[in-house]
Amino acid sequence: MQEKRGRSKSEEKRQLIIQAAGELFVEHGFEKVSMEGIAKFAGVSKQTVYSHFGNKQQLFTAAIEAKCDEYTLVPEEQSRTMDCETYLTSFCTDLCSLLASPEAIGILKACIREDSNTEIGELFWAAGPSKITQRLSSYLHEQSQRGNLKFDNIEFATSQLIAMIHSEAQFRSLLCAGDAKPNNELADYARSCVQVFLKAHKP
Repeated sequence: MQEKRGRSKSEEKRQLIIQAAGELFVEHGFEKVSMEGIAKFAGVSKQTVYSHFGNKQQLFTAAIEAKCDEYTLVPEEQSRTMDCETYLTSFCTDLCSLLASPEAIGILKACIREDSNTEIGELFWAAGPSKITQRLSSYLHEQSQRGNLKFDNIEFATSQLIAMIHSEAQFRSLLCAGDAKPNNELADYARSCVQVFLKAHKP
């Protein structure tokens, strides 16, 4: 009998746990969510949760990483076959959508609510913003070495491009001020940011 292709039972449960944890962390914050509560919400045993994640901090990190992965759609290997403008436009469009998404806004608010717990902020930063920054910085280093882009300081340039992507849409969503921007408008904004960036850094 051939095995069914796709996720194993274990992987399916792992994804259920991550999804449940993400929803609960957004709604209640980190401290008020327990591993037992996550297990009940995911429909699995507490033992199953601990078999996949040793503690709540690991699960929080996995939930952040999973959400980032949903929005960063350009695989690393494809960056080598795409021209610089196309790759950066895709990367920034994905990032713009991620930053303005209800899930990202929710988890950011959850971290702010835990202002006395610096560990949560550090976990969030390491699992999300830091990895995204490192990925963009590595790409810009590669383009600089190829002579496609020119920088006085790549770290500054990386931070500046990401700062541009933190748009009004994200700020208004964070403040619950106004409706969410449609995806096509976010894509247009991201494309505009890339154009400004390339004008500054084309050799």
